[in-house]
Amino acid sequence: MAGSIWTTEFFDCPKCRLGYAATKEQHATRRSGAFACEVCGTEVHAWSGYYDFFDWKIDQPAAPVFGKRWA
Repeated sequence: MAGSIWTTEFFDCPKCRLGYAATKEQHATRRSGAFACEVCGTEVHAWSGYYDFFDWKIDQPAAPVFGKRWA
């Protein structure tokens, strides 16, 4: 959809607590779907509406950099 708004949303698996990030996109038509955890298979998120989720990734926080001073 041209001119649609994308946002990044974060979810946690309700069973194993693994974090995920997904991109949410607005649509002109209704969409539905669900995403299951890659580790334990539990449903992480299900949706139905004028939006869709894609690009599901495990949310890995950046590693801290030691020995570097804040400016």
